[in-house]
Amino acid sequence: MFAKLATVIVVLGAMYGALLVNRQKRIDAAAQMSRIHFRLQEADHERARLQVKVARATTASELKKRIGEKKLAEYRSVPFRFDPSKATEQEMGNPLTAVDPEGARKAQEIGG
Repeated sequence: MFAKLATVIVVLGAMYGALLVNRQKRIDAAAQMSRIHFRLQEADHERARLQVKVARATTASELKKRIGEKKLAEYRSVPFRFDPSKATEQEMGNPLTAVDPEGARKAQEIGG
């Protein structure tokens, strides 16, 4: 009788121990997910800050200051966010003219 009682106590203790280990693993996984979420959120904020910094540094006036008026005679600013569903061919323009004047000359020769 004593052996049966001792066996039951040991088995129940092992089961409770296994349940506690399982619970602790779930808590650790949830904490790790939370830490990863905060790191991702911080990376998104940093990306947005850098996008704003780049957008401010690449405005037409800033580029004209850095490069000079001569090279930007026919410069057209690119919108910060491109929405293809709202774009038309006229708004997008000819991609060859946006790159270099030589491309514009070639595009005119080809087109007519």
